[in-house]
Amino acid sequence: MRGAKLGATAAVVVVATMGGGCGLVDVFLPTQVTVRLVNNSDFPVELTMFISDEQNIPEALLTSDELAEELTFTIAAGATQSFTRDCEAFQAMIIDDADLDVALGLGPETRSEVLRDGDDFSCGDIVTFTFDHSTQIVDFDVTVSVQ
Repeated sequence: MRGAKLGATAAVVVVATMGGGCGLVDVFLPTQVTVRLVNNSDFPVELTMFISDEQNIPEALLTSDELAEELTFTIAAGATQSFTRDCEAFQAMIIDDADLDVALGLGPETRSEVLRDGDDFSCGDIVTFTFDHSTQIVDFDVTVSVQ
């Protein structure tokens, strides 16, 4: 009889915790977004990225370091860099300027579109920005994939 009471009590605790929006169910929910920056080119890539905790921030404000977090990276040829942020802090992102450093800081540049949580990626996703160029090195592109 005692085992039945303990089982019933545990079931009530689990149901009550689940109904409150926190507890056991939240343990299994993702809490971060991961960004991978992949340089498939033959030269270093220097880039400036902005992220915001405001999902609907206009692009003009997103690319302002006053209202968004500015991140800069230099990624060696053939290298990959990754970072994560809490989902609450990662609601919008853009690669505002990526430069292919062919010689003495000169080379083509590119940028991405704005990506927004809920529309383009979700909490727990891995967002990969891949940089590459053609054999003529006159073009330079960034492609985005979400897993």
